[in-house]
Parts: sequence; C-alpha cells; structure tokens
Amino acid sequence: MASAAVCVSIVLVFLPGVSVQHQEDVRNSFELAARAADRQAVKDGDDAKWCNSFMTTLLNVHWFGHQAGLAEEVKGPVFDSLQVSDSERQLLSHALNSLEKKPENQDALKLFTEGVLDQVNEDAIPRLLFIGGGSYRGKFQLAICSERNDAVSVTSYFLQFHVDGARYRALLYSDGNIDVKTTVSSYVYGLNDGLYHKIRSRIKEKLEATGISKQATISGL
Repeated sequence: MASAAVCVSIVLVFLPGVSVQHQEDVRNSFELAARAADRQAVKDGDDAKWCNSFMTTLLNVHWFGHQAGLAEEVKGPVFDSLQVSDSERQLLSHALNSLEKKPENQDALKLFTEGVLDQVNEDAIPRLLFIGGGSYRGKFQLAICSERNDAVSVTSYFLQFHVDGARYRALLYSDGNIDVKTTVSSYVYGLNDGLYHKIRSRIKEKLEATGISKQATISGL
C-alpha cells in the first residue's frame, strides 16, 4: 500500500513495497539534508546552492546520487513536467489533494507551507500553495521512493518558484493570469544500506537534538 509524508518542504510518496524501516530512513535522511540546506541558504543568501548542500549532506550519510536533469522552466501545470509514470503522477496528485483538503492533514499542511515559502502569510496556510496577494518565492520537492530487492531508490523533483501579484491561485496549476516562474530539476538517489545502518541511531539523535525535527504523515492516500 502506498503512503506519503511531509518532511520540511518535501512531499515524499512511498510506493507499495517500501519497508517501514526504509521509509523511516528516507524521512530522517531527507529531513536532515533539508535542514542543513536551509541553514546554508540563509547563511549564504543564495537559494541556488540549496541543492548542492542537500546532496552533500545525503552523500555524507551514505546515500549516492546524481542530477538527472538540468533545471528547466515549467510551462503549464507542474505535474505535466515531471518524468513519472501515470500511476506515480496520480499518487503525487492524490497526496497533494489530501494534504490540502483533509482536516486531519492540517498540521502536515502547515509544516509543508512553512518549509516552502520564504515568508509565510497565514492566509496561505489553509490552501496548498495558494497565495493571498503580493510577491512570493519559495522551493519544494516532490519525491517518489521505491524499493526493489531490498534496494531503496528516490527520484526527487526540486522546484523553485517566484510569483508576482498572485491572488488565491495555485502555483501548481498556473493558468497564465498571474506572473509565475517555476523551474524544475530532477535527482536520483540510492541508499547504501550496509553503511547507513551503522549511523541510523546517530541520525535520529542528531535530528532530535535540533529541537525542531518535524515530520508528518499524509492521511487519506
């Protein structure tokens, strides 16, 4: 059975067959990397370095990966730009719809929105990437995790957006009525499970030590 979770500004969709332990490993690794990248981006004032910092942290905790596609500007709906199967696209869409609309996902939605937007307008929280006016910028990832023969793989799409003059319109479904620029780049990651298990507990302790570690399951997938 498929499942989904929010880790900071990342929506993770786990395909059927991913073990509970590997789901935890992915969530913890990606949260650790995202928080490290956020700190570096604030320090440098350069969001362009975010992905490099994110990947560096993953490599340091025994993931391996590469950029699968150069950053491209999105034309039209974001989902149409993702190189995924129809069933994976449907799962991503279902996860985001559940995140936005189901009351039990309110905390997960707030966590995601606060992680995505550089500046959070409380009016934006109840709706998934619907902005209440003005200019906004932010970043997020849509990631799909699979497991085959005990090997974990994650394909992640990193999106950056800048919107000018939005008024309650979804960034994921730009209709041309507002000025939205979104770019997407894709990455593929794999986990060296033999090495990772030696530091699994240390990663959990490191996240707990930050005092801000938050993850949330998306219900209703």
